[in-house]
Amino acid sequence: MKAACYHAPMDLTCEQTDRPACQPTDVMVKVGACGICGSDLHFYKLGLFSEVLGRPTEKGLVPGHEFGGEVVEVGDQVQGISVGDRVTGIAFGAMAEYVPITPAILGFTVYKLPDEVSFDEAATVEPLSTSYHATRLGEPVDGESAVVFGAGIIGLGIIQSLKALDVKLKNLIVVDVSEKRLEMARQLGATHTVNPRSEDIMVRAREITGEMGILVAPGMTTPAVDLVYDAVGYIKGIQGPPIIQQATELVRDHGRVVVVGAFEGQVSVDLMPFLVKQVRIQGSYGYWPDQVIECIELIRNKKVDRMTLITHAFGLDQAKEAFDTQADSAGSIKVILKP
Repeated sequence: MKAACYHAPMDLTCEQTDRPACQPTDVMVKVGACGICGSDLHFYKLGLFSEVLGRPTEKGLVPGHEFGGEVVEVGDQVQGISVGDRVTGIAFGAMAEYVPITPAILGFTVYKLPDEVSFDEAATVEPLSTSYHATRLGEPVDGESAVVFGAGIIGLGIIQSLKALDVKLKNLIVVDVSEKRLEMARQLGATHTVNPRSEDIMVRAREITGEMGILVAPGMTTPAVDLVYDAVGYIKGIQGPPIIQQATELVRDHGRVVVVGAFEGQVSVDLMPFLVKQVRIQGSYGYWPDQVIECIELIRNKKVDRMTLITHAFGLDQAKEAFDTQADSAGSIKVILKP
């Protein structure tokens, strides 16, 4: 079968590899579409997370874990799943014609897709579930002001999740350096967007939300931002303070920060704003199984439109071009591979 194979940072080729065997606890899926995740980019550029994200083959590591496809084999120990079922799930190595899900447990590692959800949309279920989980951890409340750092697939998914949860924010400020992605954020419901290359987020946040005092620091004020979502993390080579630093400086007294972006290395952070303002910082990683089911339903009933986020589609023969396109935030949002 064809598969995208990683060899070294920035070295990715399409190769003919052996089709994996379907073990008694597995299902084999013929891949219809597979998305390129932000963590896949960390893997591609720097070799990070390779032990987790790449399925070993004789030709290299096959990335890919955001996918949808059709079941073509079912192990004899698997229950509730049949050949012909349309599914998404938790597996690695999906940038190939076939991928095994092992072990295949319905409602935990395998989720059936309704007919209304395409394989392209299914390739965005995993990141939507990640966004949805982070959104809920932030406990957003009607009338609050929130900031989302990063208008990639996770940050945009947070905007979509807020809308799907019917949270009526007073202000939703989205920060990114890509004008293309900021335009998409506005289309999805951001009330304000800020490009830090031309504007100061601290200044703009004060203008938009106003100011409030800090309980234990009389005379000091902070923007009246209740909640910050960090969907960037840390990207090597980016100048300026890490987003988590900016978030703790930006959020109000007793505000909340949810960190869902991955980190390409260690960061140095001044924790005094966190301490003085008594900020709650919440890490967010992955999602719960029931949230995957909820997100599939949000796509099915059109409460969330994921197709609008897919800007490019490539075949496996163009895998490197696909990754280079995804890495170009100025020109892309979500890139998928279609075997």
